[in-house]
Amino acid sequence: MSSGARYRHAVVSLPALDVRPEPRHAAELVSQLLMGETVAVVGRSREAGWGKVRNDVDGYAGWVREWGRVPASAARIERWRRRARGRVGLPLALVRTGRGRGASVSPVFFGDRLIAGPLERGWRPVELPDGRRGFLSASALAGPRRPALEARVASLLGAPYLWGGRTPAGYDCSAFVQQVLLEQGITLPRDARDQCRRSRKLPSNAEPGPGDLVFFRRPREAASHVGIALGAGYFAHCRGRVSLASMDLGNPLCDSSLLPQFMGWYRPRK
Repeated sequence: MSSGARYRHAVVSLPALDVRPEPRHAAELVSQLLMGETVAVVGRSREAGWGKVRNDVDGYAGWVREWGRVPASAARIERWRRRARGRVGLPLALVRTGRGRGASVSPVFFGDRLIAGPLERGWRPVELPDGRRGFLSASALAGPRRPALEARVASLLGAPYLWGGRTPAGYDCSAFVQQVLLEQGITLPRDARDQCRRSRKLPSNAEPGPGDLVFFRRPREAASHVGIALGAGYFAHCRGRVSLASMDLGNPLCDSSLLPQFMGWYRPRK
């Protein structure tokens, strides 16, 4: 993919590309884009090296550094989407120059996408969006079957909280929910308040099932925290770190400070 200001689309080429509300590094981190995600270029800055983009996955927009994206035509975007079937299924893995050895080409995170070739002695040759090539352990790529929700949550336990983060190196609450449920075939907006609007509140006597959502909010605010129901009264969320929790005050996993903010259980609309 060649570079150039004439292109109105791009593919993210870094494992995680920071998104900011203004074209400057001092602006807060509001989100991240993942390797292989495609974006529309919706603005350019007088400050060299910045561009405003909109994520094709969830519509979230913000300013990113141009070094983390590869400009592309609409036709090449479609070709990338067809070919980039490899999805990273481990929290973190490393693309190397050789099979099990050699220098690092790039780290990759859960949810990153790349072009993966046929199996070669436990390794897959891969191509990144900017054309770099290397080898990735076959076990690092997600298989054709979705993992159980509980297994995916277990693989991410302990991942730290990071405002605006969308990778296991740091999630915020809504990104954790978004990424885990996307793997389960459920597409959600980026932020908790929008995820709540996209969901249907369950009756107070209904038993939430795995994949349902639990929302919390501070007084006079929209939904500001979200978790994923796992069944039997438990849910997973990212608050300080990804962890399990319960709404039962007598359960040692109950976070009593959240109870006054409880909004209810919700089911994502498909």
